[in-house]
Amino acid sequence: MAFSAIVLGGTVIRIALSGDAFMLRFSFSQPLTWIMGLIGILVAWGLLKHYRWAWWLGMGAAAYQLYRVGSVLVEHFSFSRPPAFWPLLVAVLMLTFLVLAFPSHVRASCSR
Repeated sequence: MAFSAIVLGGTVIRIALSGDAFMLRFSFSQPLTWIMGLIGILVAWGLLKHYRWAWWLGMGAAAYQLYRVGSVLVEHFSFSRPPAFWPLLVAVLMLTFLVLAFPSHVRASCSR
C-alpha cells in the first residue's frame, strides 16, 4: 500500500519540487503510473486475503521495480551528489517486501 501511495501521490510531490531534482517522475497522464498503482493495491488486497497469485504477482512486481529503480540509482551514482530520498525509499520498500515475503512459510500461508 505504501508503494501505491508513493506512485499515485508522485504527481503532487513532483509539482512541489524543482524540475531538476532527481526523483520519481510520475504523472497521472501516464498509463504506467496507473498500472503500477493499481497492481500495488491489487497485491496488497490479495495478500490480505491470502491468495497465492497475489504472492507471485507481488514478488514479480517488486523484483521488477527494484531492478528499475536500482539501475537508475547505479547509473546516476555519485559521491558528490547522493541519490534523492524518493528513489531510495522505493528501493528500500521493494527490498523489504521481497525479504519479508520470500520465506517459505509466508508463501505457504498464501494457499487460496
